Amino acid sequence: MSAINERIKLLEEQLQTAKDTVTCIDLLNRVAYELRHTDTALSLLKSKQAIQLAETISYEKGLASGLLNQGFVEMVLANYSTAFQVLFKAAQIFETLQDAEGRAHALYNLGLVYRGVGDYNQALESCQESITVRRSLGDKEGEAACLMQLGYINMQFGNLEEAEKHYEKSISLRRELHDQAGIAAVLVGLALVKQKRRQYGEAEGDLLESLAMREELGETHGWLVAMNYLGDFYLEQDKLSKAEQYLSDALQKAKQCNKAFPANFCRLCTSLSKVHLHYKNYGEAVDLLEEALRTAKEAHLRYLIYDIYLALSAVYKQQGDYQQALIYHEKYHQSKEEVINFSASTKLKNMELANQIEAQKREAEIHRLRNIELKKAYDQLKKTQMQLIQSEKMASLGELTAGIAHEIRNPLNFVNNFSEVCQELVEELREEQQKRKRDDALEEEIIRGLQENLAKIHEHGSRAESIVNGMLEHSRASCGEKRPIDLNALAGEYLRLAYHGLRAKDKSFNAKLVTQFDELLAPVEVVPQEIGRVLLNLYNNAFYATQQKLKQEGQGYQPEVCVSTRQRGGKTEIKIRDNGAGIPKAVRGKIFQPFFTTKPSGQGTGLGLSLSYDIITKGHGGTLSVDSVEGEFTEFTLQLP
Repeated sequence: MSAINERIKLLEEQLQTAKDTVTCIDLLNRVAYELRHTDTALSLLKSKQAIQLAETISYEKGLASGLLNQGFVEMVLANYSTAFQVLFKAAQIFETLQDAEGRAHALYNLGLVYRGVGDYNQALESCQESITVRRSLGDKEGEAACLMQLGYINMQFGNLEEAEKHYEKSISLRRELHDQAGIAAVLVGLALVKQKRRQYGEAEGDLLESLAMREELGETHGWLVAMNYLGDFYLEQDKLSKAEQYLSDALQKAKQCNKAFPANFCRLCTSLSKVHLHYKNYGEAVDLLEEALRTAKEAHLRYLIYDIYLALSAVYKQQGDYQQALIYHEKYHQSKEEVINFSASTKLKNMELANQIEAQKREAEIHRLRNIELKKAYDQLKKTQMQLIQSEKMASLGELTAGIAHEIRNPLNFVNNFSEVCQELVEELREEQQKRKRDDALEEEIIRGLQENLAKIHEHGSRAESIVNGMLEHSRASCGEKRPIDLNALAGEYLRLAYHGLRAKDKSFNAKLVTQFDELLAPVEVVPQEIGRVLLNLYNNAFYATQQKLKQEGQGYQPEVCVSTRQRGGKTEIKIRDNGAGIPKAVRGKIFQPFFTTKPSGQGTGLGLSLSYDIITKGHGGTLSVDSVEGEFTEFTLQLP
């Protein structure tokens, strides 16, 4: 029996004999913590049991610890939004209890959530805040964990020297603490750094040492990870027999565990399929990838699905089935876009939640000041609150937009390269026509099909690249500087972005988009990022209104959003009109107020129109007005000088 299993068995025995609720809660949390890697489902169950009991008796420390464990497991399961909420709540409780150790642990886990959604800047900030607290407490184990994460984050940024420094500091502390599991984990990180530096001998040594330690500890999850990395390492070195041996053995072990580690299982299947691809065992490669795809879908592992589609595309391409290769490549792009949208949505939700929590804290302070009749302090705090929320909201959106644009750029090179390969294939097929025995009709059919696909791929690639360039141009930090822009292009660009963003969440939704742009419209001096934020918010509101009306009226209703621009009285005017549910007259005068929303709880913060109004009126000296008839339409008019 492994050391971990022995600890769990002992804790379960103590749990059976626990005589008071507080002890029971503490033991449930300890069991949940021990199970967090080996049995996520049971760990989640124990965490929730601890939370429920702690809420019943108002045991705040036990509640925070339960939330901490739940948040970690939710993060492992890629439920990032839920993970962020419970971890943020845990950090708040620990802060109220003045429990610095608990708060440092919560900050560390929040860093893992940010890392999971690809927000490495925020992950870095959370880890650095956590390590500062842990050093002040003399918590070497916690410091070592933070150092390992800082090593990984720096590796993602390409700072290999910094990454290695953090990993070396982490492993030094782990050895001082005789933490074998921790040492094994850091060795994998060091191996990846050395592999990137082409120090293959040292990298192999670190991976083998990590594997041996995991095996000795009986830690199945860590053993599977080490085996997978070794398999991938040998695959990169073209040592196919070794790669096949390690990956096959690991996959067999994963199956024996009844796929208790679905992410490891999917990665092993994907890696082993690459070995079979080298051997041209196409059937075996496809079987492995299809099994991985089924497992990833069942476990909702969004971040692995698109890699599996890409691997399937590569198999069919090498096999010569270009039609299937293109089909799976399209699925790869769709899946990758869904993950990007999901990550972006999660980042924005996390920001909104953080703003809401901070707003609640400030409101509580306002009430305290009101009770002692400090009116002047109240007004100043309220003003500061709104400024902070607006500043954070704008900053997060700019960073988010840039992130989305960079993510979209990644697959473009592959699309264009693939189209060039297809063009070369067309030429090769034409050369084949000069041979004696051939099927002319089939060759011509293949040529026509390839040419049609090439045209489609090239068209989509060029359009995506155009969108990326435009988005990057508008999202670059410019310290709020105004510059002349083509307002028609900006309005059209954000209209498409908003529409496709909604379609990614609800593929059944379709709307008619109408643009009536003044072709003679002169460039307008604005801050593009800020005007884009306003347009995006107004478009999202318009699509939401038509979507709600569609649910009420059914298929007989055709959602429509119309955007027009024109010069009027020396000013530039944009109108955004939808044929949605309209705005009730009773609340029309409140829609620009902060925190006012007509959306159900949890679907809106009430900040969008308030921020948009301030951007147009205070930031650009313009006007933003609304006209609406309930049940018929809503039209926002934006005027800029």
